[in-house]
Amino acid sequence: MNCKICGSTAVSHKFNLTEKLGIYSCVECNVEFMDPQLSDAEITELYSEQYYKSWGISGESENESSKQMKIATFLLRLETIKNYITKGKVLDIGCATGFFLEAAQSSGFEPYGIELSEYSSSIAKKKFGNDSVFNGKLEDCRFADGMFNVISMFDLIEHVRVPRETLAHAGKLLDKNGIIIITTPDCKSTSNKRMGKKWTHYKKEHFYYFDLESLKYIARQCNMNIIYHESSKKALNIDYLHTQLNVYKHWFMTPVINILRFVLPKSLTRKNFHIGIGEITVVMKKN
Repeated sequence: MNCKICGSTAVSHKFNLTEKLGIYSCVECNVEFMDPQLSDAEITELYSEQYYKSWGISGESENESSKQMKIATFLLRLETIKNYITKGKVLDIGCATGFFLEAAQSSGFEPYGIELSEYSSSIAKKKFGNDSVFNGKLEDCRFADGMFNVISMFDLIEHVRVPRETLAHAGKLLDKNGIIIITTPDCKSTSNKRMGKKWTHYKKEHFYYFDLESLKYIARQCNMNIIYHESSKKALNIDYLHTQLNVYKHWFMTPVINILRFVLPKSLTRKNFHIGIGEITVVMKKN
């Protein structure tokens, strides 16, 4: 088997995620990847309304506790962005229902989004307008080359079939002085090392698992350079974790969170805390 990122044959099988889905690791570029990937039909079915129930979203109703928690995380990302860009047009690829765009707009940016899911993009369109949110693949979007000062990919690049092509196309849409910011699970994180195959980021919809070196590799392939990186923190609360971990069940964490949600007062289960969960954030610029 060849690595899906660098083409090397120095690939080893780590374990099977399911009976049919294997996780593989490349010695050359440090990426981990899933094989085989879900089919287009399986992806379309996956990113339906049911997928967003783990966020506490149903119909057009957004759970206020989950929304404020996610926006609190995005405000952390905006602090990083503002070290390089303080105003202009921002494109969020994989914008879902538009939580990051709401945070960016409140911080003075002009918001645009791309979202594959027809369900979640319809909610984002109602917030920002049909002309500002594109439902479909990045490669098919109608936005002009060089249009954006900031392009964000939060929890996105691990989902796409060919990350190099996604990053290269994003680069075309980026202003020559703009930045791309990416947050993705870090396969060399402490949580990965401790949890092994039970790492919570190992999911059938995550096709790739990067670390800093493999992100540097695809950046170089796209004539970009990583100018900043950090171990990411997220705002979380017990209510959100309860919803997530009862959709994506974990042998240890699910019962622990269920107990905490039962015994703690609502004021605490809805209170945000910041914690690292094994993710990395990088900022890239064109060379």
